[in-house]
Amino acid sequence: MRAPLWTHRRVRRGLLIIAVLGLAAVAAPLLAPYDPVEQPDLAGSQLLSPSLAHPLGTDLYSRDVLSRLLYGARVSLAIAALATLVALTVGTGVGLAAGYGTPAVDGVLMRLVDAGLAVPRVFLLLLVLALWEGASAATLILVLGLTSWLPTSRLVRAEVLSVRQRDYVAAARALGLSRWRILSRHVLPNVATPILVSGALGIGQIILVEAGLSFLGVGVPPPTASWGNMIADGQYHLASAPWLAAAPGIALIVTVVSLNLVADAVQDALDPRAA
Repeated sequence: MRAPLWTHRRVRRGLLIIAVLGLAAVAAPLLAPYDPVEQPDLAGSQLLSPSLAHPLGTDLYSRDVLSRLLYGARVSLAIAALATLVALTVGTGVGLAAGYGTPAVDGVLMRLVDAGLAVPRVFLLLLVLALWEGASAATLILVLGLTSWLPTSRLVRAEVLSVRQRDYVAAARALGLSRWRILSRHVLPNVATPILVSGALGIGQIILVEAGLSFLGVGVPPPTASWGNMIADGQYHLASAPWLAAAPGIALIVTVVSLNLVADAVQDALDPRAA
């Protein structure tokens, strides 16, 4: 009998950190001491060191870094979670269709996936976002999600090819169950492990990609706070005001490491060879 996921120490640790970050992001309006875009004293409050009034200091525009960090968590985590949901939905659908469909359908879909994987993702993102001037958060979510589903589809396809040969699937076909019912009740629940792992890893990867795009100026537009554009704001003040880049950088690292920790623990916990 396999132990429940939450009994694994690494899962609990990772989920605890992610839960704290998620709650902080949701409660940002209550926790943030200032408006994240407010510039109360542009001349006199620039680059203030951390203090009781400003626990993480202020930036070049006199904005409170802690407030921007909390609101930035809201933006970065929401974009990553929704983009990952898009990627998992499309990737799982394509993987199921390829793995359980006819050889012709499998061949066409996998060749399309191979072609998509051959295109450098960062180049594609920069091209689309540069041409799509003034892209909104919804656009960013769609672009990130629709360029992230390819690896998931290959993982799901591989699992489906294995599951479709098992006795309980053959029995379901012999009983005359429809293809949709077999996929939804017998195949999909048994390929959940790679989907969960891919989702946890995908959120961390998309957070990094979104931060990189915002750092380059084609992601979340200022003055909206995101961890990427906060790091960009602090890149020229690393010596005089290291807290500008350090605070979002540490938050970014902790989030991605926690998600990777959960993904590895879930994969180990649900590995049938470890049962």
